[in-house]
Amino acid sequence: MLGGRQRLVVLVGFSLGMAFGALGMRVRPSLPRVGALPETGPAPADPIESGDVGTVGPLYQQVARVAARYDLDPALVMALIEAESGSDPHALSAKGAIGLMQVLPSTAADVGLPEAADPAHNLEAGCRYLAALLDSFGGDVELSLAAYNAGPGAVRHWGNVPPYRETRRFVERVRAAYRRYGGADLMVSERIAGDGWGTD
Repeated sequence: MLGGRQRLVVLVGFSLGMAFGALGMRVRPSLPRVGALPETGPAPADPIESGDVGTVGPLYQQVARVAARYDLDPALVMALIEAESGSDPHALSAKGAIGLMQVLPSTAADVGLPEAADPAHNLEAGCRYLAALLDSFGGDVELSLAAYNAGPGAVRHWGNVPPYRETRRFVERVRAAYRRYGGADLMVSERIAGDGWGTD
């Protein structure tokens, strides 16, 4: 049997435990659970399906992850997406280019990602293709973008951005969007030939 002093220590300890326990019960339910989804409301949008633009949204975060795998500037990829599809993951061109990065099914197959209609595969295929073009054109971003639009054969033929109105406008749209996404200017390496700017 406990003595008077021991009973007092146990009783004080029990009382303090109950008080802290009650305090914990009031505080814990108001704390958010890490990684928990809200009980009500819509599920979070798919980063790619949302077509979100900007440098903090879920699309940018997804682009940044994929771009990092190919050593690409995410701002450049976002600018290309804006110029190609207006950030619409379901965009379809008259020539059959698909999705955010307007990848042709044949190009997607060439880079090993034949499911070009799938938004995640589309982003991956577009980044893989852009990285290959940058390697092919010695890191010249402007020529690589022109090749993305007009094809690498046309760029090699002209030795510069081909004198096609659509391609020149495309490169300028990407340049303007790139500045908005925080890029300075498109890197241009020494060109193969003269300026190559002609008329359509």
